[in-house]
Amino acid sequence: MQFATAATLIALAATSSVSATCLEQAPSALGFPINYDITPSRSDAVSFQIPPNSAGPCQLVAKFPAGYPVFSVGDDLVNVTALDGPAPGALVGSLRFRAGTTTVINSFGCRDVMAYELALANPDGNGEVSFSEIQGAGLFMEVGDCTIF
Repeated sequence: MQFATAATLIALAATSSVSATCLEQAPSALGFPINYDITPSRSDAVSFQIPPNSAGPCQLVAKFPAGYPVFSVGDDLVNVTALDGPAPGALVGSLRFRAGTTTVINSFGCRDVMAYELALANPDGNGEVSFSEIQGAGLFMEVGDCTIF
């Protein structure tokens, strides 16, 4: 009887995890943490080096665990704009960075380098957003099948 219970738990654990064909790629950086500070007068940028021969899609995601320190005041909606690829300058998504959330910004065909600008949607407003990218929190590129079953 206990064997059946253990086998059931193992099967459930295997089906509720991320697929083995998924890679969570952190931003390209010389070191961590990466500090982002987005204000009306200052945008920020993020880029990702995608490993060769990666199977797509590439999905840009913001992940912040509950209680993670994200500073956000005023008109804090952030636009994410492509800096390269097939449509440089195109708005690819908008979001508010919040602790306790995972936000899919957009999905793309993978390229060797993928770069984006983060800027306040209302540059004439009084908003500000700042956070640090550390392991497990911040912006990531999910490469491949990252669906949770």
